[in-house]
Amino acid sequence: MAFSLVTTVLAAAATYDLTDITTARNELGINGTDAQYDVWLKRAITQVSRAIATDTNRVFAPETVQDAFGIQQDPYPYQKPGGAAVLQLSRWPVLAVSSVTQTTAPGTTQALIEGADFRVDAATGRLLRLNSFTGAVTTWEPLSVTVIYSGGYGAAVSESHTVGGSPYQVTVADAASFSCDQSVAYANGTALARVAASPSHGQYSVAAGVYTFNAADSGQTLSFAYATLGIPDDLVEVALRLITARFKAKDRDPALIQQDTPGVGTQRWWFGGAPGQKGPFPPDIAGFLDNYRMPVIA
Repeated sequence: MAFSLVTTVLAAAATYDLTDITTARNELGINGTDAQYDVWLKRAITQVSRAIATDTNRVFAPETVQDAFGIQQDPYPYQKPGGAAVLQLSRWPVLAVSSVTQTTAPGTTQALIEGADFRVDAATGRLLRLNSFTGAVTTWEPLSVTVIYSGGYGAAVSESHTVGGSPYQVTVADAASFSCDQSVAYANGTALARVAASPSHGQYSVAAGVYTFNAADSGQTLSFAYATLGIPDDLVEVALRLITARFKAKDRDPALIQQDTPGVGTQRWWFGGAPGQKGPFPPDIAGFLDNYRMPVIA
């Protein structure tokens, strides 16, 4: 028996870029007020970030997602008993788990309790099943499992704010590094519903850390849960090195293999991959990214 995985994004990251224009300008020695390269830098940052994510099969920015593990039944169960030692979540590090449920019968689900029924290895995104009587790690039963959680590089934040008057908005404390929404609730614990725009009573919309509510919720003190972005320094360095290489090569012919200037010297450029390169990145960059690749769990 094996599990298949279907991931549904419930709250997308505000950005998937691994660095920003200010940092890239500083790395390239571009004056902070010189915006002539900003269009190019923005495009390069997004393209390099996407290439790194594709190569590692990872999403690095925090998102709120649903991972649905389905059953692929072994046709010969008597040869290989059902069960899985661990379930690998699609996003990690895990910042907060909202719910874990398993289907015990058609149309019937059971909510699992963290610490009693399961444990999360937050750093690696591995979900471990616990024996509810002994607390020992055991195997996952051959049942469908659904996990709703937020994961990625950053932090989970919880805070309270009171909705003011028109335009009935709240800007959270870490709006500058806001990545994704997790939930908003009234003081009694009742959750508000997130909508794309024009919220009604009991609803909200959010963009870039600014939450908008209906006039009927003015004066309400609400609890906010969200995730902020915090990309590791070595991933930022990799992105900057790739951006720098592209920037330095921007105004030269990439096919040039040698250029001789009498009395001055010779210049040569690599055409294609660097020596020893097998994938899209040179060996030193690929070595950095090896630690971030999606693991394969049997």
